[in-house]
Amino acid sequence: MADLSDVTAYLAQQAANAVYPNGATSPSVASMDCLIYEGWPLGDQLDLDINGQERNAAGATVARPGGPRANVSIFPMPGTGAPVYQIQDHTKTIVEPAIGLTATLSGDTVTVSGTSKPGEYITIIADDAYIYSETGANAAAIRAALATAAQANYPGASSTATTLTIPVGHSIVMRQGGVGTVGRVTHRQKHAVMITVWAPNRLVRNELAEAIDGLIKQTNRVSFPDTSQAVVVYNRTIVNDEQQAESIYRRDLIYDVEYATYIFWLLPLPIWLFRTLRSKPPRSSRRQHTLGGALVRRLTMFCFRFEIGRIRRGASIPFGGSCLLVATPSARA
Repeated sequence: MADLSDVTAYLAQQAANAVYPNGATSPSVASMDCLIYEGWPLGDQLDLDINGQERNAAGATVARPGGPRANVSIFPMPGTGAPVYQIQDHTKTIVEPAIGLTATLSGDTVTVSGTSKPGEYITIIADDAYIYSETGANAAAIRAALATAAQANYPGASSTATTLTIPVGHSIVMRQGGVGTVGRVTHRQKHAVMITVWAPNRLVRNELAEAIDGLIKQTNRVSFPDTSQAVVVYNRTIVNDEQQAESIYRRDLIYDVEYATYIFWLLPLPIWLFRTLRSKPPRSSRRQHTLGGALVRRLTMFCFRFEIGRIRRGASIPFGGSCLLVATPSARA
């Protein structure tokens, strides 16, 4: 999930792109070396950089081979958090389940073809009592793994180059699924972040600050690695020449950044998981929609535990849909 470190990392990267538009191995826009980092500068090191000096292995101060080096620091300003409007009810699909296999069921035989995606799986429920669920690098690996698992209860189970056969007694159900990710905003926050240019003269300060400010203002809405978005808005500029006696010329660029904190969890597929695609005929519709076997019932309760818990607390369910039926036995005469 995104936090303040993602904000400062983004601004540091933008500053680097602005200062070194042709890459770090090419000269900067100010034709001077520039050190860009998150955090506040160390006073001793800043003095050395501005004056074109460094310390050798013995700790002695010597001339820096590249001459003076400007600094650009990215630092969250203390006490600048501001309340923002909260929207916490919306759940979004971050990563859709990837499905690459084609699977069909005919009698006792499952045909699986295509190229499997990472995390994709095939599940077989045999005779409402035994569940076999496998994933694999390809369709052949999944078929073979399912056959091996089924042989513990059905010794005649086998797989070929394209099919899987399980000699069930009365029912076989096949499900196909994958793993996705959903996310929900738990909080939005706004914070002021200061980008400070430390330079040995006014000209370098102006060139660096102008390049950084110009690039950041080109994009107001940005995406973070976790797919959440932030809004970056210019606030103000502060020019500080109080340290020019030490040849330090400073400019602060301050931006207000509003960003979201997300939580993520695997995308469950209970509707798909418990929907009968096709059972071995002849079976009645009532039988197809009735859960049989202790193992199946335990799996059902596990997958729906999330929804049941929220219903008990009177909370809404952030995705999907549920139908809750409450019934009492009728009085007997």
